Amino acid sequence: MASVASTAYALGSLYPPQIATFITPRIAPPPPDPDHPSAIAYTEELESRLQKLPVLNELRTRSDAHEWYETRPYMSVPKEQLANSLTGGTLRGPAKLALPPVVRARKDESEAVVIMHVGTGLCGHEGIVHGGLLATLLDESLGRIALLNLPDKIGVTAYLNVNYRAPTRADQFIIIKTKLDELNGRKVKVSGVIEDVDGKVLAEANALFIQPKYAKLLNAKKLHARMGTPADPNEPPTEGSLTPSPAIPPVKAL
Repeated sequence: MASVASTAYALGSLYPPQIATFITPRIAPPPPDPDHPSAIAYTEELESRLQKLPVLNELRTRSDAHEWYETRPYMSVPKEQLANSLTGGTLRGPAKLALPPVVRARKDESEAVVIMHVGTGLCGHEGIVHGGLLATLLDESLGRIALLNLPDKIGVTAYLNVNYRAPTRADQFIIIKTKLDELNGRKVKVSGVIEDVDGKVLAEANALFIQPKYAKLLNAKKLHARMGTPADPNEPPTEGSLTPSPAIPPVKAL
């Protein structure tokens, strides 16, 4: 009996049930230096896992794949221009937002799917991604499809409603699905959902974006470069034209 109890305890320690990890989570190490060989290797391995995700393969091979295009926001933007960007600069790096997201969008910009990885350095409660971070990711993902449907392709968030359905565990890939709900002049309503790779709903949201009256005076070029917007809206890029894997330097020996 004692040996059975010892075995059960050992297995429980190595593979704790989900509720136990919520109550007494394991403390994750702090995010590493992005230039450290271990961080570079981690990012490279994560990119490889991303490219092999069944959900991404399914999107790329579905029967209507020719009606969609693929892009990687932030990848064509010089690093110095992202220094003050929250999701493109401040939160970028190993154990945070380690990779540029993959966006699969319909060519008519009526819906899109965003796949990204959220690391252990983005938590509120240990091991659980901060709800405010999820709201930010929803705002950006919904904003992308909203702005691309506005007359001058630029807008601001009027409201964002988020309903959290389940805790979002850190260190996993998440899928954000967005769609256009209603377009009325300078106003556009959109909605979306965050799911894990198994399709479990983690959060839902709806939002209203408005194009400011002074939109024509603004230069939206840099904004659209960050979003990975096609150069010609009538001829969106085909898969691969804007989606190379991040240029990750080779791992140096310690």
